[in-house]
Amino acid sequence: MIDHLSCRHTSRLISDRLERSLSLFERLCLGVHLLGCEPCCRLGRALRWLHRNLPSAPCEARLPASASERIRLALEEAAKEE
Repeated sequence: MIDHLSCRHTSRLISDRLERSLSLFERLCLGVHLLGCEPCCRLGRALRWLHRNLPSAPCEARLPASASERIRLALEEAAKEE
């Protein structure tokens, strides 16, 4: 049986899947959660957009790694509150 993920755990998996391949179990749990959680779906879309678009930004427009991490954490926090 697939356990229900919290939004906090889901936001971690959403972020992780941009950097690594998720296991089959992680993908199934994530998919089930995303079917019923619009805030986490929005977080996923936002992180995918950032992941796709920030690397192609001009160097002077790129954020330092510390700023990117603060944004990621703020997005995760916002997803938990909704």
